[in-house]
Amino acid sequence: MGWGRVIKSGCAGMCCLIPMAYVAFRFLNLTEGVTGGLIANVDLAIENLMSALGLGGLGLFISVVAGMLIGAVLIFLFPIHWCLFYRPDDVMLLIAITIPWILCCVITSGLFAHSPRGGLHTSLAIGIGYAIILSVVYIILAIVVPFGLGSAILDGLMVGLTDLPYLVAVLTAVFEGCLVGAVFGAFIGSLKYKGTGAGKEKKTKKVKVKKKEEITETSEMFPREVTEQKPIITSTSNICSNCGAKLTTDDLFCTNCGAKK
Repeated sequence: MGWGRVIKSGCAGMCCLIPMAYVAFRFLNLTEGVTGGLIANVDLAIENLMSALGLGGLGLFISVVAGMLIGAVLIFLFPIHWCLFYRPDDVMLLIAITIPWILCCVITSGLFAHSPRGGLHTSLAIGIGYAIILSVVYIILAIVVPFGLGSAILDGLMVGLTDLPYLVAVLTAVFEGCLVGAVFGAFIGSLKYKGTGAGKEKKTKKVKVKKKEEITETSEMFPREVTEQKPIITSTSNICSNCGAKLTTDDLFCTNCGAKK
């Protein structure tokens, strides 16, 4: 799997993760699990707000997009090990955190990967892409906001939520998630893997036999080919078969012994 194909599949996987985050937000109660039940039914609250504003189909679209973004933010901020350390009994929270990564890597590997290595590279490309984006956001906030207040606010917020600074929290969340998804991505790639010789017909080699030509050793510049000469068989019809005397072609009887020719 070439690097160009890996980058292409990684970008596609990054786009695929956002809808998968909505699955965790809408159907697996990700917000309620992360907050320990403090905040619940956020999806219903957004839908009711859009209905109250009378936006109709546009409101439904906005609520879906908002659910995707909220789910993605929660996935990026809360690492898997945080769920295991602080919520070991909450199995649904662990499922809600890991399912988006698994679905994303499985779908992307099914579309682009053709080997276990391809599935692994595709999953890692997704994680590396998001790690770069989230790190750049932190750096921009640290530079743009005076006195580094932007990065300080992010660090303080993340320490309050996960006991980790921003970069440590998001990088561990991204790479833990993509590594879990990489296991399933490699499995999908192995299902599509075909050996180097599979599907190819065996080609039989045609051996051409060249006839050797005998060449006479002469002083000529272009030696001549020697052709086999058949032995000349002399006719024994002019010899008497009785006494061996020589006869002519006109003799019907042997002139020596009188035997018939």
